[in-house]
Amino acid sequence: MANTAHFRLGDDVAAPSVIVRDDRGAEIVELELPRTASEPPHADDELLAAGWNRSADWTTTDDGWVAPVVSA
Repeated sequence: MANTAHFRLGDDVAAPSVIVRDDRGAEIVELELPRTASEPPHADDELLAAGWNRSADWTTTDDGWVAPVVSA
């Protein structure tokens, strides 16, 4: 099963976050990041702490970045 991490920047209301989804698009976990998180590498430590490893580089999307992840 292919899992994907989606990193989104925060705004005035919501903090930056990373959502891990399975290959069907179902949410597995959502991680709230510190408000200072402004680039995808800032999400890597949070992913690892939650038991996920990024398996390829981050790719830009319309609303953030995505990268494939595997269970650590």
